[in-house]
Amino acid sequence: MIDLFFHLSPSEGTLIAFLAGILCVLLSYLLIVFRKNRMTRFVFRDMITVFGLGVLLPVWWIETNNLSFNDFGIPGENWIWAMLANVILASLLFTIFYFEAKGKDQRLDFSGKAGTVFYLLVGVLFETLFFYSFLRQLFEQAFGIIPALLLTSVFYSLHHIGLKEQMKGATPGSELIKLFFVGLLYSTTFRIFNSALAIFPFFLGVGVTYDLVVEKQCKPLSWKVALLTLSLMITSAGLMVYF
Repeated sequence: MIDLFFHLSPSEGTLIAFLAGILCVLLSYLLIVFRKNRMTRFVFRDMITVFGLGVLLPVWWIETNNLSFNDFGIPGENWIWAMLANVILASLLFTIFYFEAKGKDQRLDFSGKAGTVFYLLVGVLFETLFFYSFLRQLFEQAFGIIPALLLTSVFYSLHHIGLKEQMKGATPGSELIKLFFVGLLYSTTFRIFNSALAIFPFFLGVGVTYDLVVEKQCKPLSWKVALLTLSLMITSAGLMVYF
């Protein structure tokens, strides 16, 4: 039983996972270096990170090694129960945030912010596929459940370092620690059901929308960029799987 939670079986996939995680963090840091260039965000964040690491790399790895998408929780064997848990957990989280906002005299007003919410949902789709599905599974194969959850949460936290919307008004150290525990919550929920549908879109969506739209009042994000990225994600994934 202990081997399920802790073991040491590194492989080529372990190296791929570490390199991909480091690249993701580096790309985020480059957003700080080139923060005044809009095209930089599109290339580094939306194309290379979200599209490349979020779809091309995982699908390529799964297809090349003749693995099952279900093993990576896409959608997972328990996807029906996962969807039910997703709705319940999202409802509970929304209720908590509602009363928290009411206590702070904040308004949950999303008028004119549909594009921003859509952009954020594409972002958390990437997080679901890359961190909670791809990295976590490869780390679990190498080290067991517990180290995988911890490593996944570390990379999830660090990849936010260059996202100005996330870091707005926050001390980087405290924000990264908070994000580590957020990542641990979502990665654990994903692992319990072994399905992306346990956290996406509702559980993750409620969390990111409240944090960035309500709490931090981030500037409007482009739904057109999100739509282009999402279209590329879906189209490329379909082509890679079927051809």
